[in-house]
Amino acid sequence: MTHLHLTQKRIPGRPGTAGAAQRQLHRSSAGPPPATSTHQNLDSWGCRGHSISFSSWIGMENEFPDEVLKSVFPLLDGKDLVFCMLVCRQWREIAKDDYFWKCICSRKWPSICKQPPSDANYQKLYLTFSKPQKMHHLPMPRLTFDDLVFYIDMWLDGSLIFSQAVSGCTLRAGLQCAPRGIPDIIVSHLNSIDCILMLEVEPKLSIPMGPGITISVLAHRKDSNKMACIINESTFDYIDSNASRALAYEYLRFSPRHPFISDIRAWMSLLFLYKGSNVIEVFGLELDFCDAARSETEILWLLDMLDWK
Repeated sequence: MTHLHLTQKRIPGRPGTAGAAQRQLHRSSAGPPPATSTHQNLDSWGCRGHSISFSSWIGMENEFPDEVLKSVFPLLDGKDLVFCMLVCRQWREIAKDDYFWKCICSRKWPSICKQPPSDANYQKLYLTFSKPQKMHHLPMPRLTFDDLVFYIDMWLDGSLIFSQAVSGCTLRAGLQCAPRGIPDIIVSHLNSIDCILMLEVEPKLSIPMGPGITISVLAHRKDSNKMACIINESTFDYIDSNASRALAYEYLRFSPRHPFISDIRAWMSLLFLYKGSNVIEVFGLELDFCDAARSETEILWLLDMLDWK
């Protein structure tokens, strides 16, 4: 961006007095004045792209009496007052008065002005706690799916009908070939960006649908040689006919190091196709933690916090 600078040029043959000076505006490649710390913080306030160019500063200094600015500033909100501090030195010095920030804080948090903290700095208070919250990304988990083995057992009326030890990587790979005829809602789910832990049941199980199907899931982590219970003989007592799946769940048990984490469930879905009036053909099992974790990183952090023994 080019900026306008005001210079004086002496007219030949005339004395160099102010009245004899001819003002000229010329274009310069020089940048605007150095950014203040307030200016640098605009991005964190969601004000990207709203900077004030130097050409807008010309003539602003002392254009308004201090009394006018001091009457207007208490009526502004915090973001507007931040912008005012960028206009010129006069505005910035006046806007530093903590009285204006106290007016803003009294509207945002009325109770804090009734019994303010000792040595309260209202400008700092507002700028600290009114910034838009940034999205914090989880660090890489210590646990990986390579470290995990899942032991899945399923019973029908007390008789074992499925038993398999599955590596975490196999469960993460999901279905290699979805059968024809599965509902569109399952197809959409399989194509979602969520982390899906799914096991293909092969050969497929043909069983009567009823409340007698139960499942257990244990997990072993090879990095510490410890075990954790994820699901303990839970019953598939909810059937979603539209999605052709039955659901069982168990509340996870977390390590005593995380005493404030609770009420997070592990869900196991039984994926099937109808083969008769009361007969289903199971083609897959899905494990998920949709109460709290959907991405791969979130699931691994959640599993890492379990009560491993």
